[in-house]
Amino acid sequence: MSRPSSNDSSNNPGMTFSSGRNDAVWTALQPYDSWPKFSKLPEDIETEVIVVGAGMAGISTAYELVSRGIKTVLIDAREVTSGETGRTSGHLSDFLGSRWKSIIQEHGVENAKLLYESHRYAIERVGEISKKHGIECEYEELPGWVMVQVPSSSSDYNEKNDLTGEPDAFKTMGYEDRVRYDEKEELGPYSGAVLKIEGQAKFHPTKYLHGLLNELVKNHSDIFSCYTNTRMRSYKTHSGKIEVETEGELPPDPKPMSSAKGHSIHASHLVMASNIPLNAADMILKCHTYRTYCIASTIPAASAPPYLLYNNSDPYIYVRTAAHPDPSKRYLLIGGEDHKTGILSKEDYSAKFSKLVNWGKQFFPDMLDSPDFAWSGQVVEAADNVAYIGRDSTLGNNIWISTGDCGNGLTHAVIASKILSDEITGVHNPWAKLYSPSRKPSPRSIPEVISENVEQVSKYARAITVDIRDIEELPVCSGGVLHSGLKKLGKPVAAYKDENGDVRTFSAICPHAGGIVAWNAVEKSWDCPVHGSRFDGLTGKCVFGPSNRGLTAEDENAEVAIESSASG
Repeated sequence: MSRPSSNDSSNNPGMTFSSGRNDAVWTALQPYDSWPKFSKLPEDIETEVIVVGAGMAGISTAYELVSRGIKTVLIDAREVTSGETGRTSGHLSDFLGSRWKSIIQEHGVENAKLLYESHRYAIERVGEISKKHGIECEYEELPGWVMVQVPSSSSDYNEKNDLTGEPDAFKTMGYEDRVRYDEKEELGPYSGAVLKIEGQAKFHPTKYLHGLLNELVKNHSDIFSCYTNTRMRSYKTHSGKIEVETEGELPPDPKPMSSAKGHSIHASHLVMASNIPLNAADMILKCHTYRTYCIASTIPAASAPPYLLYNNSDPYIYVRTAAHPDPSKRYLLIGGEDHKTGILSKEDYSAKFSKLVNWGKQFFPDMLDSPDFAWSGQVVEAADNVAYIGRDSTLGNNIWISTGDCGNGLTHAVIASKILSDEITGVHNPWAKLYSPSRKPSPRSIPEVISENVEQVSKYARAITVDIRDIEELPVCSGGVLHSGLKKLGKPVAAYKDENGDVRTFSAICPHAGGIVAWNAVEKSWDCPVHGSRFDGLTGKCVFGPSNRGLTAEDENAEVAIESSASG
């Protein structure tokens, strides 16, 4: 099987199947044309629960609700699994961004235990469900090894080794049998301490979720429906009920920033599992977005490490293997190099992949110099490393959210499916208070929240800067922001030049809160550095919130691109 093409708009038109132009490794064994397909919402309907977002959190929540006999409608603005789930590395881990020693200090022993137990549940739940329904998703439990970012021979080794306190932290939580600290381990050029954590896992995320969808459609079609290319335009509550309005087709000559009303869905509950909840201003202030990078390179199966590997840098490196079309080989996945959304130059973007390759070659000399796949994804971070899951009382008593996954989106998604299905059906959940969206920030996280929000405000300065001064400066197949001149009062426009040299321009103003988008040279997207909204570079289509509509066309070429994407 040949590698799916990257940066090919015909392979992923309008980013309909994935929120980037570079395909993730999961498409090697499950190309887009094999994905389950659903129709667009054709009429007004009623249900008990609406779930918005057909990724890991949304599909898992729909599954748990339907398993309890709750009539559920799942919708997505694009195709199923077209968001960040399909751009993860498929790790299922209870190794979080902070050490457990720090988590205990920040949240207390009892809350740390609940946090650990919830992630343990998530790892095991994926295994249970895949086994129960015979979903072949490469699920495998194996240990996770965490190494210090520098070898013991480095002068700053002791300073950077924050792993020594972890065995005591696990003992304090009552799980000392789950971890072992080895003072001396040899891993390629590395010699030093390794923390070995039992019971981690890996899987193929889209195979798993497509298997769940097939189960729901096959055996629960009486109470489960899924509609794709059905974007939630707005929602409102009245008389204890929810009404969701979806986006319809635009008229031939739409007004700027306009969107047409589609159909309505009436329900008792609304679950927003789409990374950033719509109109949730408090969550936007509490959460911040980062880009993360991953490569997949072919290695001999005999060279595949029998563990998940991490280092303790910030941001950290993460490593695993995945199935390959050739049974004698494996894909070696290496990820990391995180940074805040919308801040890099073209050169900085491409350097991220080179750094991952260089790191990998030190430890796995059998890997190829040029990776088979190289892609990036987006992470929503909460300052205290705990996701926000549950009822959002600022929005309404019957509106539920899941966001702030902190790089552990896959396990947080399964945790969300348990908390949300419990709370909606009136079952007490021991983790609900810990993950509550209305919880007060911990004292240790307040300075970071303030700092992040100050930095967000500073990004509005892009309104008076430009990437290019003339369209002739723009290379083919790339984009940049420039001012439109006196004709349009100097309004910033986002210009894309295609392979034929033809230019299309969109408004560079993010529809969410007026930030000025920046060109993402890796994924060919427009990324807003203020709150993390992202838009397809070729069509302006919104592929990541909090915006829920695309960039406005500024010329006829852009209008044609938008129309072609909608019809495709």
